[in-house]
Amino acid sequence: MKKTILIMFSLFSIYSYANDSVTLVKSNNGISDNEIGYWSLWTDKEGISHQSLCKIDSLTFQQFSVAGAPELVSNDDMKTSRYVFNIMPKGWTGTWHKSPKAQWVIPIEGKWYIESMDNTRREFGPGELSFGYDIIAQTKDGKVGHLSGAVGDKPAKVLVIQVDSLPKNITDERCMAGGTFVK
Repeated sequence: MKKTILIMFSLFSIYSYANDSVTLVKSNNGISDNEIGYWSLWTDKEGISHQSLCKIDSLTFQQFSVAGAPELVSNDDMKTSRYVFNIMPKGWTGTWHKSPKAQWVIPIEGKWYIESMDNTRREFGPGELSFGYDIIAQTKDGKVGHLSGAVGDKPAKVLVIQVDSLPKNITDERCMAGGTFVK
């Protein structure tokens, strides 16, 4: 009887995890296998920061680095100026600030969060992309730009890639790294 209950509990746990994963994928609203989703931290005309889900969807098949079958490659790239590895200690929280430059933040280990001035908070785990472009945010109600910090019981290790230029074909201010607005 105990063995049967244990097996049933295990199957329920696997089913729940699979359902959560499917829900997570569906929550990305239409980002397909040939697109790359990212969260964009941007500033509206009143100087308030927000976060939007965007997708890089202008990739084309090209020979990239080795001979063989072509792979999907982005076409409207940004010039990078610097990259840094950053470790936010367990429990670390910063103060309200603007991104020092337009920059990608890519978690490697652990989780970190961004809270924008509109009170939206997003958490990011390994491989989830965020593009910070709140450099024109204005101080309102004691807030400017965003708040960020480590989440959970271990440090957040991230790669920050700062860029000198934005893509040439930005069609939506909510997606400053290019691509298309999703939500």
